[in-house]
Amino acid sequence: MKNFVISLFSKKAFFLCLPVAVFSTPVLAQHDHSSDEHPNVILHVNPDLKVCDFDIAPNLTQAEWARATREVGNAIYLDPLSSSKPLGRGNWSLWLEQNSFTVDQESGAWNNTFHHPDSTHWLTESGRLSVPAVRFQLGLASRWDAGIYYTSAKPFGANYGFLGVETKYTFLNDTLRGWYASARASYALDANVRDFNISSTGLDVMASKNLFNVFTPYAGIALNWNHGREVTADVDLLNENSFAARGIIGLDFTWKFVNLGYVYLVGDGKANQAFKLGVTF
Repeated sequence: MKNFVISLFSKKAFFLCLPVAVFSTPVLAQHDHSSDEHPNVILHVNPDLKVCDFDIAPNLTQAEWARATREVGNAIYLDPLSSSKPLGRGNWSLWLEQNSFTVDQESGAWNNTFHHPDSTHWLTESGRLSVPAVRFQLGLASRWDAGIYYTSAKPFGANYGFLGVETKYTFLNDTLRGWYASARASYALDANVRDFNISSTGLDVMASKNLFNVFTPYAGIALNWNHGREVTADVDLLNENSFAARGIIGLDFTWKFVNLGYVYLVGDGKANQAFKLGVTF
């Protein structure tokens, strides 16, 4: 079974496409819209694109860039999609996940940082974007886990992607009563975006309670610092930084080697959520 899972991990395209079927939600949420629905917004068009892609427009303002840094940074913050319970030394977990977050595509923060295949091809019809990804976690010690995160839009026609790393230490590990508490640090950034660099550095503290040796609900608080820097000649904007504090509530389900999970983050005027489906050994 392990060899089978590891071989799947090496097939990047498989993992990037499968969440569409698993979670039955749109990959990167690209949809066509009638321009009549948004008469006051003119999309930036690049006919060479197959789907919407990050590309700064010359009319992006400093205020719009500040908002883009805050909202994109909060979106790429590496969600704590596992409880405080540690994996244990040498154990590992591999999963597919789908992250979803709200966007105001009519705002300059989003419209002036994207180009579209044509003048009627809007970013989303639901007000939310969904991004599939793959994550791997490894137990480095009895209370210390580390993980990596990766997603790419290249299989769907866009150039951007996101990378992330995380490390978690479980400072309360009461296996007898099933109580756990942890602190986790994470770092995520965009990849292959030509016009800017946005990153999100996060820290969260969570508490978990194991129930029936299968369910592990958890809750906590997440803090993240976002940094944005444009690197294009099309605009001349200052670097932007923002800070966010959000509440966390989630549920981890583990039965034998099957691992499912859900997390919801609320705060800073937005709500992020993520699902996972994977294996743990």
